[in-house]
Amino acid sequence: MTYPPPPGNPDPYGQQPAHDPYSAPQPPAADPYGAPQPPAAPQNPYDPYAQQQPPAPQYGQQPVSPYGATPQYPAYGAPMADPNKNNGLAIGSMATGIGSILLACCCGVLGLLAGVVAVVLGIIANKQISERGGQGKGMALAGIITGGVGILIALALIIWALSGGQQSLINDIVNSSNS
Repeated sequence: MTYPPPPGNPDPYGQQPAHDPYSAPQPPAADPYGAPQPPAAPQNPYDPYAQQQPPAPQYGQQPVSPYGATPQYPAYGAPMADPNKNNGLAIGSMATGIGSILLACCCGVLGLLAGVVAVVLGIIANKQISERGGQGKGMALAGIITGGVGILIALALIIWALSGGQQSLINDIVNSSNS
């Protein structure tokens, strides 16, 4: 429970307070040498929780955004890639490299062509990822490796076919079935 203040002067030193602490605060005196200040934006008297809007910018000043700083965009040159996005050429290189191994086993010439495409796509994807950023470096490397394996298998099968190895294999199969 609180008690009311005693009547008379509550200050033991006999001094009166300069102002009433419960009265509305007085606005500061204007600077006579400064630039005139714009009037404050009116506040909604029905909404005591509303935030007061900042005053309009003076001539020659940049307006201040209430949402924070404006985003900075990169200058001209190579566009920056999304760091969470995979490079499409890296995915294509890996898929073509895997396909080149399968095609090299079935028909050597198509496997050879697919392997060359996979290696070229992988090299271009690696260059783009290092310049622009993004993900897919492992897929580009997998495309280069599987494309190279496809090329080696295709070349080995083409050389084997041209040297007559397939004819001796066919003869061995025919001879073993007749006996």
